Amino acid sequence: MNQSTTKAGFGEHLRREREMRGISLDEICSATRIGTRFLNALENEQWDQLPGGVFNRGFVRAVAHHLGLDEESLLAEYMLATGDRATASASVVRAPAIPESRGQWMTWVLALIVIGALAFGGIYGWRKYAAHKRNAHAVPATTGEMRTVLRSASGA
Repeated sequence: MNQSTTKAGFGEHLRREREMRGISLDEICSATRIGTRFLNALENEQWDQLPGGVFNRGFVRAVAHHLGLDEESLLAEYMLATGDRATASASVVRAPAIPESRGQWMTWVLALIVIGALAFGGIYGWRKYAAHKRNAHAVPATTGEMRTVLRSASGA
C-alpha cells in the first residue's frame, strides 16, 4: 500500500486501478458475478450498501483477482478502510471438503473393495483358464471306442 493510496482512500484506489486497466464495472460484474451496485458501493465507500462480513471480503478478493492486483494487500487495505476486525489470514482458512477421519475411513473401504475385486477376478480367471486347459488336453478316444461311435452314427 503506497502513500497515495492512504490519502485517496480504498474506493478511489480501486476505481483508479480499474480505470487504468480500461475495465468497466459491467466487465467486472460479468466476470465475477458481483452486482454493479456492490461494485459501485465499494468504489464509493458506501459500506452500508454492502451485504457485510465474508461477502465483502470475497468481493474485494474477486475484484483484485480480476484486475490482477495482489488480493491480500487490497483486502488489508479494505479492512483498514472499514475497520473490519477480521484478519486477512483468518478469511483464507477453509474447512476440508471431507472431514479427516471420514476421509481415512473412505480410503480404507475403497482399498478393500479394490482388493476384493482383484481377488475375485483372479479366482474367476484362474478357474476359466484351468477349465480351458483341461478341455484342450482331453484324452482322445481309443480306436475301439471310435469304431463303436462311428457304427452307431452310420446306423449299421
